[in-house]
Amino acid sequence: MPITSTTSEILLSVHSIDIRFATNSPELLDSVEGLLRHFLSKINSPCPMRMQFDGVDDRRDIPVQVSSEALLLYSGSGLPIGPNRQTTWLCDMYSDQGLLIADFHDEGLVVFDGASYTAQGYLVRPESMAPDIRVSFVHFAMTELPKRRGLYTFHATALEHNGKGVLIPGFSGRGKTTSFLSLLRSGYRYLSDDHPFFRLNGARVEVLPYPLKINVTDQTVSFFPELRTAPPSVLHTGTPKRYFYAEDLYPGPLGAPCEPAVILFPSVVDSPHSCLEPLSKKVAFEMILPHSLLVYDPEIARQEFQALARLIQQTDCYRLHFGRDVMDLPWLVTPLLEKR
Repeated sequence: MPITSTTSEILLSVHSIDIRFATNSPELLDSVEGLLRHFLSKINSPCPMRMQFDGVDDRRDIPVQVSSEALLLYSGSGLPIGPNRQTTWLCDMYSDQGLLIADFHDEGLVVFDGASYTAQGYLVRPESMAPDIRVSFVHFAMTELPKRRGLYTFHATALEHNGKGVLIPGFSGRGKTTSFLSLLRSGYRYLSDDHPFFRLNGARVEVLPYPLKINVTDQTVSFFPELRTAPPSVLHTGTPKRYFYAEDLYPGPLGAPCEPAVILFPSVVDSPHSCLEPLSKKVAFEMILPHSLLVYDPEIARQEFQALARLIQQTDCYRLHFGRDVMDLPWLVTPLLEKR
């Protein structure tokens, strides 16, 4: 469908933060409703955060330009995928006259105004983008705007078991998603596969659900029979990995907000058995920092740093040497929670 002049809106409530999302792109609206389906709301808040993401036909149609006085804060790119090894994104972050601008070059641009709690995005022909790329612009705003209200996120999987949280930070290839699925299929409840929210609740840190689709490599699929036999209607083709939704394979309630009790830093080892190595608070804090997202505002960075320090202080932290006994991980982890 072509880009229209008609704007559609949905209302979201993200852990007591109300957001009004608007777009002129039917394809983007459909993708966002899927991404944030657990947060859809009918409550019309008088003072919501606002996100507007409009499709344009050409980069030249974007009515925002980075000024010559802008300060470049960050440059980066996503993973190369496909036969041409094209990156999933290119991004330059600028501080420009009190605004934060994320320039995604030929794909679009997003402007954040922290003072008014707004994000204005422009996507170049979103109907031609892969759905995962299209929705990543909004996911980026979802991790950036709520920081202004004390709701942070970082790269980790997260589960809840009997009111206690388990966090598993890890880079690609370290066994993060495989260990997450081993616990999920044994009755642990799903919080997030990649970006759990967390915030200070008094003197304690609370971890909260951000239930997105679960991305899996072919190797991870090979470990679990329910994934190996899943039909294409359940295990979907994505960019760059395949994905599924937790409720399609592991029926059960979404995990509840909880205090995290255990953090596992996984590393795959060539051993028949997995084992745990206790970590000091100092080492654990050093290990979790690379998994926190980039923060561009000094005051927000200070607050998030304090929340991460509290998180480490209140949890038991371990290095998980993840062996070939993939299915047996609950036998190793559950006693840690019961002990607390």
